[in-house]
Amino acid sequence: MADVVTKIANLIDPEVMADMLDEKLTDAIKFSPLAQIDRTLEGRPGDTVTLPKYAYIGDATDVAEGADIEESLLSATSATVKVKKAAKGVRLTDEAILSGHGDPVGETNRQLLTAISAKVDADCMTALNGIKSAMTLDVSATDAISSGTVADALVKFGEDLDGEKVLFLAPAQLAQIRKDPDYLKPSEMTQQAIMSGTVGECWGCQLVLSNKIKAGSGKFTNFIVKPGALAIYLKREATVETERNTKNKTTLITADEHYAVYLRDESRAVKLVVAETQPAAPDSGGGGEGA
Repeated sequence: MADVVTKIANLIDPEVMADMLDEKLTDAIKFSPLAQIDRTLEGRPGDTVTLPKYAYIGDATDVAEGADIEESLLSATSATVKVKKAAKGVRLTDEAILSGHGDPVGETNRQLLTAISAKVDADCMTALNGIKSAMTLDVSATDAISSGTVADALVKFGEDLDGEKVLFLAPAQLAQIRKDPDYLKPSEMTQQAIMSGTVGECWGCQLVLSNKIKAGSGKFTNFIVKPGALAIYLKREATVETERNTKNKTTLITADEHYAVYLRDESRAVKLVVAETQPAAPDSGGGGEGA
């Protein structure tokens, strides 16, 4: 009986890797619980998507008996979103695959998933940065993050204040909010966490840390986001391909995802700009010369 020879092709199966990547990608994207995941673009031509934004028709009004019902025109604006390609590649030597410590192929698969999901998350954060002034509260001249600034920001939601919402914080802001008397520890939260990594609650906002929120010019830009604020359109299933280099006996593994990220409902997200640290209180100018 001939010896069974293990070949690199037996250890690297692009179809299996692609299936795993596609299956787990939605869960790996941190913003998934706050976004509408849409696959309707799969198989459709073109690299741009025109998406509608409908204007509210207004509240209903009282109508007297026999009177005509007031009519409203359903109007919409549109936004064109460019489909992007996020991709990453890893090159493995035969020695690493066949005799390397651990599971180099499995680790490559895991890291490709992490790399692509992190890029989609970064684009979600970029989309939130486009929140307009009507849904923005900037108190960076007077206040750092606190329950008070969070409460003021929530006013932007108007009467739609209730419901699940997430406040994204920089890790450096966690100590500030934890010292606030209105901060609730995870064990004290009034609602079940909708995202992994939730570190507490403040005024009904679940607190989630993000390294993508960084200080700039002495300010932090935070976001309070409700589910459905974002949309992530997946153009096609994740693709994994390999390329063999027979001269140096290495295998290149690449993965890519075509997608578009969109701020779908601007009324469901608030931008909160605060000071990096609490500004010093202004000098009252009181007091005279000592005796």
